[in-house]
Amino acid sequence: MINSNRIESIFFNVLEDIKDYLCDLTLVGGWMPYIYSNFLWKNFIKNPVTTVDIDFGLDQLITGDYTKTIFETLSTLDYEEHHPRMDRMFPVVLHKGKVPIDFITYPGADIHIIEQLVGRQIQVNKIDRFDFLLKYRIPIDVYTKKKNQTYSVNCPRPSAFLYHKGATFINRENEEKQAKDLYYMYFILRYAPDVDVILKKISQYRNEGYFADISDDLNKFFGRVSSPGCLMVERENGADEYIDNLRQDIFERFSRLREFIIR
Repeated sequence: MINSNRIESIFFNVLEDIKDYLCDLTLVGGWMPYIYSNFLWKNFIKNPVTTVDIDFGLDQLITGDYTKTIFETLSTLDYEEHHPRMDRMFPVVLHKGKVPIDFITYPGADIHIIEQLVGRQIQVNKIDRFDFLLKYRIPIDVYTKKKNQTYSVNCPRPSAFLYHKGATFINRENEEKQAKDLYYMYFILRYAPDVDVILKKISQYRNEGYFADISDDLNKFFGRVSSPGCLMVERENGADEYIDNLRQDIFERFSRLREFIIR
């Protein structure tokens, strides 16, 4: 297992390697708690990274003028090519060290336009409802002391990230990934300094018709203190020196979220 300092170093190396493309990429996935706490909220929560994968979202609107694709740029650097299908040379998933660099779009996107940016050689995953994250995004300045460098990184708004996880965690392929998604939600509900603003924005998303089925899944997983979601988040969080009854805290924060969703 790569230690957290090593993961952080690789993350910033990847940002440096693709800095010329960042205006057309959106960072998503398990790095968001790290980005939010360190560079948006600036409350610096210790070790919020629970993943090694670095995930970038892609829309079919490309704004930059590029002479090389991402594959052409990264293939000249120290990236390994991993083959999802052993009987084919392409597409590949690029790895920096042991860290996969994944690219994601939504089913309705024009893959030919996206390939003009990433290259036909790179695997691009399609995920239902992913376009929601690309629509509600903000730029966040991400700084690394080691390189004395700042990168402007597009990221989902915390409210959009939270709401999207609540609507899609149930579709994850196993309980481990479901638990991570639910923990990311709890992280925002617990640590966001503007959580009231976030919850009001979530109520707005619901009123606009996004993810009408979200209430049923959240009620099932967080309807009681003993519900499976509370237990999953408690295990994912681990021992907590700041809260005496962690499971109760999880239940109460998700109960408040559920109240705003049904308004």
